[in-house]
Amino acid sequence: MSKKKINIKVIIYSIIALGFMVLTFLVDWMFIIGAVVMIWLNQRELMGKR
Repeated sequence: MSKKKINIKVIIYSIIALGFMVLTFLVDWMFIIGAVVMIWLNQRELMGKR
């Protein structure tokens, strides 16, 4: 089995995106924009590693 390195950036982006999702439901629907941006950055980070 190959060992996979934990990507700290991906974990931080995911936690921030989850925070934006919580704010979307609790405060205002406009926070969804922040969540989408964080998800996009996360995907870019993951796809760049290949």
